Amino acid sequence: MKVKLSEISRVWPIAKRRTASAIASWAQRLLAGEKLVRDVFGKGRSKRVLMCHLPEAFNSKPLSKYHSNLTECYTIARCFDRLGYSVDCCSRGKTGIDYSPYDVVFGINGNAFMGSFDVSGKQPLRIFYSVGAEMCYNYKVTALRNREFFERHGLWLLNSNRYMPGDGRAYYETTFSDAVVMLGSEYVLEQYLKQDDRKEKYALLPAFYFKVTEPEREKDFAKCNKSILWFGSSGMVHKGLDIAIDFVMAHKEYTLHVCGGSRLESGFWDYYNPKVKECGNIIMHGFVDIESKEFARILSECGILASPSISEGMAVAVLNVIGNGALLPVYSAATGIDFGRHGIMVADVTYAAFEEALSQAGSMPVEELALKAWAAHKLIRENYTIEQYEQRMFSHLKTILENKDKI
Repeated sequence: MKVKLSEISRVWPIAKRRTASAIASWAQRLLAGEKLVRDVFGKGRSKRVLMCHLPEAFNSKPLSKYHSNLTECYTIARCFDRLGYSVDCCSRGKTGIDYSPYDVVFGINGNAFMGSFDVSGKQPLRIFYSVGAEMCYNYKVTALRNREFFERHGLWLLNSNRYMPGDGRAYYETTFSDAVVMLGSEYVLEQYLKQDDRKEKYALLPAFYFKVTEPEREKDFAKCNKSILWFGSSGMVHKGLDIAIDFVMAHKEYTLHVCGGSRLESGFWDYYNPKVKECGNIIMHGFVDIESKEFARILSECGILASPSISEGMAVAVLNVIGNGALLPVYSAATGIDFGRHGIMVADVTYAAFEEALSQAGSMPVEELALKAWAAHKLIRENYTIEQYEQRMFSHLKTILENKDKI
């Protein structure tokens, strides 16, 4: 097979950028390792907080937009700094920590945060940062999603799911913590409250999108009202890529653009690659840099976003797509976002339910689809910015710390 020079010139900058980003990320993680980075802002204050998160967030600037977590970590540290604390930061997997110097331990699930429950004597205030779904809920819906896939295809793809990391003790991180700041919607919170009845200790926090491009103001929805975008990472059954592929294979009038999807999930691709090759209406883009012209071009060519995720805290991928492009979101409640009348929320993450919803989106009058897509875009732009994230996080932390003696 001959490769055109034009094709090489198109993909070379993308490949070069991705390689550089991967090397930089690897170097940052190597330098951070399991070390505890002390006093990240050099303030030397008596009040101290340990953040069990991503110490590599303090290694270099600008922070990568490959994932929102580095920006989250740096922003949270800045909130604690504004509240008068010196901030230490360690990786979530670190062990052997001396917790005695800390007034507050803040973190995501992992050994570092869990270790704070094993101390005797003075107890730090523990604030858990929940970025995913409640563990029991996650396992239940994952099992149901796998069963639904097996019933349709006669195959188990257990490696294309996203299980909660760590061991079963992670269940107790929310239950035992003094306060929980969580990404998600009321739907996501509801799953936690089925396991923990102390609603007053939970503070909901919307995630944020990265503003990297502007959608075309003259976007022609008559040309893209049957072009669907799936944008995600690992756990393709978990994220519902199988549903999107099955839909366009059954409905040839639609086109599917696939951005992302882990190549490590060989079982998924062994099953779907032959089908995709036979289907002329599926375009595989691989991982796409959201700061690239390619991302902007794909957004301009698609009118519908399909997000059949089974379990999230809040799906930042959805925020980045809708926040940078005008697409009609067809999504599950489990994404942790509520577009109201500006999207189509699907209650059950099954092929049948999403087939109906995607068909409804594609048969919608073009003018109506355009209005909803632009309204969804405006909703994200006005309510899910990094500035609002920092303001809300600061407010939540301030309230928690002011009331720590009552907890």
